[in-house]
Formats: sequence, C-alpha cells, structure tokens
Amino acid sequence: MLKLLLALILLCLLGGCRSLDRFDTSPGTAYCGRLVSAEFVRGGLLPLDTGPMLNMRMTLDTSQLDGVPGVIATDDAVRGLCTPLPLFQDAELRGVEQVAHDDLSLLEFGTGREHNFVAYVDSTCQGSMVTIVSLMKDDSVELRVLKPGRMRRAEGEPLIEPGFGIFKLRQQRGNCRF
Repeated sequence: MLKLLLALILLCLLGGCRSLDRFDTSPGTAYCGRLVSAEFVRGGLLPLDTGPMLNMRMTLDTSQLDGVPGVIATDDAVRGLCTPLPLFQDAELRGVEQVAHDDLSLLEFGTGREHNFVAYVDSTCQGSMVTIVSLMKDDSVELRVLKPGRMRRAEGEPLIEPGFGIFKLRQQRGNCRF
C-alpha cells in the first residue's frame, strides 16, 4: 500500500496531476488575445464592413466554474456592432452548473485541452450568447462564442445575424491595452 501511495505521489509530481488554479488571474493580470482571423469565425460578431480585428480581455477564477468563473471585455466600442459600447463590457461568464453533471462536460475536441467548460455571457446589444472555454495544456485559453440569430419581429427592429468566433488568449500583466 505504501508503494502504491508513493507511486501516485511521484506521478503527480511528474506532471500527471495539475491543478486548474494555475489558470486563475491575479490582480493586475488578464488573458489577452484576438479573434481568429477567418471568415467563418467572425460572422455576426463584427460589422460586415470592418476587418477581422477584435481583441478580448478575460479574467478567470477556476474555483467558480459553476458560478461566475470570469469576466470578458472587447475593444470594439468605436467600430463594433454595439457602438458606442463594445460588444462585451465587463460581461460576466455565467457557468452552467447542470452541464457539469451531463456528458457534455466530457466534451473533447482537438488535442491540447486540459479542461472545457460552458458559460453564458451577455453582450451590450446582441443578447445572450454561449461560450465554450478551453483551458489548454500550454496554459493558454481558447474561448469560443456562439451567438444565436434572430429574425425581425416587428417593422424597424434590427435583424440579429448569428455568429461564431474563436479567441486565443494568453495571460499577461496589465489590461491588454484597452
């Protein structure tokens, strides 16, 4: 029994057991990055007449995955869909507790992912969206945004185009320059 316990401890020390709290941001740090530049991943998140430039800032607390694990903001107040506000302005990610008890929590896609979680987030003008946050083995984060569309319900009401985007984020000091 002692040999088994020592073997498990050694395995953990060699990298077999890694805590998610290493992804937590501390005061003065944030995950920063930009929208992946591909036509299929930017529709509905930016005005049609703009380039694919959209930066995101995210703070993260992995002890709150079923509550409010993070906050996101984007830098598009001047040129975005929600001008004069950015698409996301200190928007809380709201964890979906029920997903942790469903097979969806076991979602695996691609390599290099250590943990995925699903959260809702509210835009300043585009409604609620679903995010899938991937904590990567290289200590980076990928955040996918799924935005539902909506047809016009009444004359003069704007059409809301569906959208999808992938943000690749790395932790750094500061506020991501916005």
